[in-house]
Order: sequence, then structure tokens, then C-alpha cells
Amino acid sequence: MLFMENFKNRASQKNQKREAVLEAAADVFAQYGFRRTSMNDIAQAAGISRPALYLMFENKEDLFRGTVLFRQSQGIDKAIFTLARAGSIAERFNAAILAFEKVFYEPVAQSPHGAELMDASISIAADLMKKGQNRLEKSLARALEEAISSKEVEFTGMSMTPLAFTRLLVSSVSGLKKHATSAKGLRRQISEVTGVFFKGIQASS
Repeated sequence: MLFMENFKNRASQKNQKREAVLEAAADVFAQYGFRRTSMNDIAQAAGISRPALYLMFENKEDLFRGTVLFRQSQGIDKAIFTLARAGSIAERFNAAILAFEKVFYEPVAQSPHGAELMDASISIAADLMKKGQNRLEKSLARALEEAISSKEVEFTGMSMTPLAFTRLLVSSVSGLKKHATSAKGLRRQISEVTGVFFKGIQASS
């Protein structure tokens, strides 16, 4: 029993150390961009030696993938937590999407190297981003299905599934990012687009 407790404590400490490194890496990548960032930069920011960093991550690409996955998972967890709050399905959907973007997208967009980081994410971590997006979309779709079951929204006339509806909305939000000039403006546009989508499935009173 004591052995198991010690094992769990060591595993927890290891996870905490890894998360601290990923937090530091996210800040350094945002400050310098992917190309200019070195493993030594991240090791210094994380307060560990360069050899210790290489024991955790094979190279800079591996660390960048870990950082993308870390931030995306944080954003999805925040979105799922937000979905569970009180409010209408439209309000919760909108709040969940905004919560995700605040954690995952906005810090990158606000970086002077935002475009480069997004390109690097697509070229280096596209598979991880796709899996994460699927997880987010399915979580949103489940919340929509519950709202349909409770008759909060009317979906019988729709020619698509709740998941397809959700994916179309998320895709529309992704399109907004290409032309966004500020985080505030993007948040407003996301809310407007979400409102338009849900206006079409409002339950008749």
C-alpha cells in the first residue's frame, strides 16, 4: 500500500514537472516564435537543465507538439466545464466556444509570431489538433442532443445531425479567425455567428 502511494506521488510530481515545462514552453514560443526558440531557451525558462529537458522531450518539434496538445486539452476541458453550467443551450454553446478560444487560440493570436505559430501547429501537430477538435465537437454535440431531447430546441426539420450542425458551427468560427483583427472583435463575431445558428433551431413557444 505504501509502495503504491509513493508511486502515485512520484507520478503526480512527474506530471506537475512536465506541465510546468509545457507552461514555460508556451510562453517562450509566444515570445520568440517557433524558429527562433531553442531548447536551451525553454530549459532556462522552466528552471531545469538542457539534458533534463531532453529526457522529457526528444527535440524541439516533440516539445512543440506537447505544448499544442497541452494547451488544446486545457481549452477543451474548460469548454466542457463551461457546458455544464446553467443557462440556455445557445448561451452555453457560445460560452464554451469562447472559453476554448481564450485558452487555445487567443494567446497565440496575441503573440507577435502568431502566424508562424499557427503554421507550425498545422505542419507539426495537425494530427493532434484534429483529434482535439473532434473531442470538442463531440462534447458540444452531446450537449445539443440533450437540449433536443428536452425539447429546448427544435431539430426535426434539420437536414443534418447534431454533430454535423456542431462541426459546421466550429468550422464557421475557424473561418472568422482568418480575418479577425482583435480578440475582442473575434469574440463578438463568434457570439453573433452562434446566435444565428441557434436562431434557426429555436423551439416554437
